[in-house]
Amino acid sequence: MHRAQRKLFDPWKVWMALFCLLAASLLGAAYVSAGPPVPDGTYKRTCRNINYNTASDRLMASCKRINGSWATTQFSNCTQCRNNGGDIENCNGKIECTGVGIPNVGSYKRSCFCCRMEGSTLSCYCITRKNTSHWTSLPNAGSYRTIWNENGTLRGGH
Repeated sequence: MHRAQRKLFDPWKVWMALFCLLAASLLGAAYVSAGPPVPDGTYKRTCRNINYNTASDRLMASCKRINGSWATTQFSNCTQCRNNGGDIENCNGKIECTGVGIPNVGSYKRSCFCCRMEGSTLSCYCITRKNTSHWTSLPNAGSYRTIWNENGTLRGGH
């Protein structure tokens, strides 16, 4: 009785393995050449055609405005914004760094967005009862124990 001899290798299997390796290499090269990863931020929800230049730390995108139209915008200093605890956010078609140094009191953050401090004044877009957004400011925001949104207007209380 003769035993069946096994082939050391199957040419078909070798060819398929090489094909898969080549395909994986090409896909990996395509992924790497797609550009650098873009910085984190809520802007990704409402912006498209996002490009980031790591050398200049500049972000470019087309972002949706409140009225539904699109605007081309750019923002520099992404790394500084994120390192300071800020959010890179689409504010009515313009990319901005928001949330740095804003008061952490009250309920306003639940219904206001694109908040930023300008000196001692807190400014945000806040949602109204009619579900529209309204740009509003609250002077001396750091002096309040609580801050809330009252129908699209920032209010503060001691």
